[in-house]
Amino acid sequence: SQLISQFEEVASREEGVSVMAVSGAPGIGKSALINEIHKPIVAKRGYFISGKYEQFRRDKPYGAIIQAFQVLVKQILSESEDRIDLWKKNLVKALGNNGKIITDVIPEVELLIGKQADLPSIGPEESKNRFNFVFEKFMSVFPQKEHPVTLFLDDLQWADVASLQLIKNIIFSNIHYLFIIFSYRDNE
Repeated sequence: SQLISQFEEVASREEGVSVMAVSGAPGIGKSALINEIHKPIVAKRGYFISGKYEQFRRDKPYGAIIQAFQVLVKQILSESEDRIDLWKKNLVKALGNNGKIITDVIPEVELLIGKQADLPSIGPEESKNRFNFVFEKFMSVFPQKEHPVTLFLDDLQWADVASLQLIKNIIFSNIHYLFIIFSYRDNE
């Protein structure tokens, strides 16, 4: 019930990202508990998306975040044509000429915004900064007062460094109506 009341607060609050962490030993039901709030969130026209970090997949940056947004884009693609047009317009506006950065990691986005032009190559550090900046813009499109977003990231103890940096940026960003829930094993 604390999770649901936290979501309701996010849904009504005008600013900021809300964060909740759920920790405990493996197998005690952290994920099951968090997944229980899925129905009440959807009932309030919110989106509940989730991704899970894998112990042996740390070499794949942003894994769980990308997984969660792939699910969201697939949900959006099943909405009415008017809604899809609105999402397309908002995404094109937010991403500008940088859409390829997103379609490279979430190919389903191309079904919303079309094929994207290649971008000039830049160094690894600039590339990482550009990705974080553009992904933040991409994410900011989805949480709205009419449909807040809950992002559940499971097994955060196995997250890669790039994901942790992106999550930190998002928490301190200008995104509103976003509720992030982490679960992690406190024995790892």
